[in-house]
Amino acid sequence: MTEGTATPSETRNLGPKPRLEYHPPSALVTDDRYQRSLESKASQVLINRIAREFHWPYFGIIVATDNGDGTFCIIDGQHRAEAARRTPGVHSVPVMVLDELTLAEQAMAFVQINKNRLKLNALQIHRASVRAGEPAARELDEICARHGASFPPNLRAPADRKPGELFCVRTLARILKEDGPERLDQVIRVAMTAFEGDGADIRAGVVKAISLAIDAGATEAALVAKLRTLDGESWEDRARDRAASTGERSVVSLAHLLMRPERTRGAA
Repeated sequence: MTEGTATPSETRNLGPKPRLEYHPPSALVTDDRYQRSLESKASQVLINRIAREFHWPYFGIIVATDNGDGTFCIIDGQHRAEAARRTPGVHSVPVMVLDELTLAEQAMAFVQINKNRLKLNALQIHRASVRAGEPAARELDEICARHGASFPPNLRAPADRKPGELFCVRTLARILKEDGPERLDQVIRVAMTAFEGDGADIRAGVVKAISLAIDAGATEAALVAKLRTLDGESWEDRARDRAASTGERSVVSLAHLLMRPERTRGAA
């Protein structure tokens, strides 16, 4: 028996069993003594995105406690509830209703629900986006595959990484979005050639710097030759040292380092 696994003879209090009901968004309220504020810019951006892209399969279920007066205090889902209020045609939403809880019980439920939630990382989101058929995610995968690169399903320890596995998916996706597929193709080709597909060297700062250097006129051949003189970690260390003295962003410093010609023997 695995440690912590309940045996058939063990019984414990599982708490009040909830019931699934539908209620109008206007009946859902929040208690700001423990809930997060919705006034922040990040919250407003999230709410507006949910409302703008409202789709029932993406909505989920609100968790709330019955106040006994026709209103329900939200424990989990206040951003979705507010988005539902802003979405025309949404007259009721699914609510997992718990019998009336004390303030302390509500706050504890809020803490436990959020504490026991594992946030998706960028690799997992990308992988699911590819399966969902999102054009940008699929194009990113296709460009990487062209150069023998791919994204693993999850983060790996450096010793477990396989040749060609890239981890800076968010940065590469941003290059694709902002600079286009041709630039991304160049960046990945340079990085994969210079570091021979070692994903540990193909870091976010390095690929950003490669893109900036190409934008400034550096050739792929020159960048490959320069990058081969150090590993990815050493390049980022040198960039941070330069940035500390120049006040530049590290990625700009790294781009300058990549474009700086090597000193010839005997030069001052």
